[in-house]
Amino acid sequence: MRKVWVIAVREYSVAVRSKAFIITMVLMPILMSASLGMQILFKRLEDTKEKRYVVIDRTGGDLAKVLHTSADLFNQTVAPEPDSKRPSAARILLEVVPPGDNDPESIARQRFEQSQRVDHDAVEGILDIGAAVFKMHGDQPTTDDEAVIRFQAKKPNQRVFIAWAEQSLNAGIQAKRFASQNINPKLIALLQEPVTVKQKALTRQNADGSYVDASESTQIANFVLPAVLIGLMFMVIMIGATPAMQGIVEEKSQRIAEVLLGSVPPFQLMAGKLLGVIGVSLTMASVYLIGGYGVADRLGVTEMLSPALLGWFVLFLIMALLIFGSLFIAIGAAAGDIKDTQTLLMPVMVIACLPFFALGPIMQDPNGKIAVVCSFFPFATPMLLVARQSVPPGVPLWQMISGIALVLTTTLVCVWAAGRIFRVGILMQGKGARFTDLIKWVRRG
Repeated sequence: MRKVWVIAVREYSVAVRSKAFIITMVLMPILMSASLGMQILFKRLEDTKEKRYVVIDRTGGDLAKVLHTSADLFNQTVAPEPDSKRPSAARILLEVVPPGDNDPESIARQRFEQSQRVDHDAVEGILDIGAAVFKMHGDQPTTDDEAVIRFQAKKPNQRVFIAWAEQSLNAGIQAKRFASQNINPKLIALLQEPVTVKQKALTRQNADGSYVDASESTQIANFVLPAVLIGLMFMVIMIGATPAMQGIVEEKSQRIAEVLLGSVPPFQLMAGKLLGVIGVSLTMASVYLIGGYGVADRLGVTEMLSPALLGWFVLFLIMALLIFGSLFIAIGAAAGDIKDTQTLLMPVMVIACLPFFALGPIMQDPNGKIAVVCSFFPFATPMLLVARQSVPPGVPLWQMISGIALVLTTTLVCVWAAGRIFRVGILMQGKGARFTDLIKWVRRG
């Protein structure tokens, strides 16, 4: 056992003192902050120049007037910002083109003429309002051009304008229909005024007996925290285990492994390296958790990072490190060079990424059927159980206990199989092993 600890301490000290480890520790928060900054920058760099659209109103011009009025209000809301002197969105300019004859050929010719203007960037798009849009169709909706509003454009990113035009035109069409039935549209609007559903966090009782709702930031934390924990665990596993795998490949190529095996059995050598991986990864996780706790304290959501949740995170992180760390080390022992590791590592990476595929349903319903079923896939159990535990009311105790038992069993199997692969593969030189070879090594030792 002493030799195992010697190897573990050596692996740990070499890893944490390396420039790569320090640079990674510093760069990861910087890159994450930079990604958010780039999103803000891209938002500010969006095209906010005035955009001109053609309007062909085949109803007689009433809806064109509605659009002009709505465009004036919209342009006022996107006035230049005081700090940047630039509008928050593109202003809308409308050019009303009188409709031609009502026969199909004339309509098609006019649409082609205006499409040519769009092709030459004279206008952004064409809004063609059918002549029968005021007609009510009841349970028999129609797709006839006369009863719909057509929009044509060369550029696909016209969602803002389409949403604005649809809302404005439907308001005008409904007002016209109300007037035709002698109905007061203002009264209808008052009768249909919606009541807002305000989503709040659960009410808590303070130590003095008073009741208080959790802050709004708690709601955001409930949504973001599962993704952050899964991402952190995945990142720590990959950064901690990958250098160990590469180190074994290097030791094999330089014949250092043969010298080591002269004084220590293969399984003890692998166990020492695995403990070193756990130490390096826990060091990295501790730094990020302390930093995350500081951010949570500034946002006032420290109650989300309870000691119990942090304890579960560390426990399942260690189990995940044992599972994936042993697999990475076994791959390093079986590979002939770094190129061979890419092929052997692909299935492991796919398995490690599975929790991200189930993140959406889990965030929507942490205790739903999908979340529970996915949580009992052993390679995804550590990440998913921690993510579910971070969202109130948490995971039932029986699921946590079952998950721990499942992960422990899987860990023992992976470490045992990795040990048998390691024992054979560490002395293999030249050609790398195939998957069939790995299976044989596990079966025969």
